[in-house]
Amino acid sequence: MKRILLVLCAVLLVAGIGFSAVKPYAGEKVKLVLAVFPSLDAAYNASLPEFNKKYPNIEVEVRALGYGDHHNMLVTALAAGKGLPDVAVVEIGFVAQLGAGGGFENLLEEPYNAGQFKKFFTPYKWAQGSLGPKNLFAMPVDIAPGCVWYRKDVFDERKVNIDKIEDIEDLFAAGKKLTFDKDGDGKIDHWLLGGANYIFNMIFFSAPQRFFDKNGKPALNAPRIKLAVSWAKKFRDAGYDAKIADWSNEWYAALKEGTISYTPSGAWLGGHLKNWIAPDAKGKFRVAELPKLNKKDKTRMKMSQGGSFLAIPKKIPDVNKAAGWELIKYLCTDKQAQLIAYDKADAFPAYMPAWDAPVFDQGIDYIGGQKARKLWKEIALQIPEVYINEKDSIANSILSQALSEVLEGKKDVDTALNDAQKELESKM
Repeated sequence: MKRILLVLCAVLLVAGIGFSAVKPYAGEKVKLVLAVFPSLDAAYNASLPEFNKKYPNIEVEVRALGYGDHHNMLVTALAAGKGLPDVAVVEIGFVAQLGAGGGFENLLEEPYNAGQFKKFFTPYKWAQGSLGPKNLFAMPVDIAPGCVWYRKDVFDERKVNIDKIEDIEDLFAAGKKLTFDKDGDGKIDHWLLGGANYIFNMIFFSAPQRFFDKNGKPALNAPRIKLAVSWAKKFRDAGYDAKIADWSNEWYAALKEGTISYTPSGAWLGGHLKNWIAPDAKGKFRVAELPKLNKKDKTRMKMSQGGSFLAIPKKIPDVNKAAGWELIKYLCTDKQAQLIAYDKADAFPAYMPAWDAPVFDQGIDYIGGQKARKLWKEIALQIPEVYINEKDSIANSILSQALSEVLEGKKDVDTALNDAQKELESKM
């Protein structure tokens, strides 16, 4: 009998059933490393004094690297199983790639029990940090409701009413007025868009299905993706985009000078515009909802354009995991901590109870006193829920290449997407 019990225990241990090595935090003296990228370092450092009052034995060191370097560090450290932080910020652009490797704790399990907080977060954001409904590997900390940042001064000058742009066809028609030669030298110097990829992004990221169908099979040549690529190509062929890349010096200058007038992005863009990209353009920008995809649609497109999560690596000491969970709970589910992050870094709270704060009913000076936060809350509640797939990063790279080939005239839409579909299938 004793031998049978030992064998049974061994089987259960291998299966991971009924055993939890990590115990709840019990006041031990611990030093944690919280790995972030700017400007979340300023936000979290500002929140730590209150955390330290509650947990005097947990010392937190905030380490910041640039956005790309930070995520490259995580990729390397997770693969090597060493050099890992105790708690890591993961931005949505890397969440699928980093989560797919299985290197983070499942926060739905003991002793974390993150499921108790699910009702306080938007469904789409919870799904983004999950590998299916039973594995939450990254806790939502901030969100990025998608909207349009447009130059009201240019719209007024060209006699274009943003309220009349109800669908994608209306936007295309407006592109003719908002793409023009202002200095009269015979060359276009103002454009509707920075890049035609914005059109693709609006259509693609507002869909309930992305790179794979509901059964997890590649779907890069699905009708919605074909439509997204086709519309992007139509705007490119009309000359309505400046063909400049996001986060380039040309992009900064275009936003500052108003040579591009319609920029679909996240709510966070306002902080960058106000603080360093275009501080002198105060009062010239406004925000609006995305257009509808078709005239027959009853609602406008809704998309997420960023947002971050907090995760705990598996290969760190158990006591650090337990203490790290206390830090995550504080940063993600404490209203004051969420509001400090919003104030310091324009990190829109993922924790919905924080939305009750008075600031969300106030106007924003930079955009002419517009009460945009109300709009962002409404958008966040309507963004489609999509679980990530472990192959999302591979699929995204393949699809991005296909879009570039179409926009550059190297392939037609069907050929590019069918080729992309075959390439993704070969990597499954």
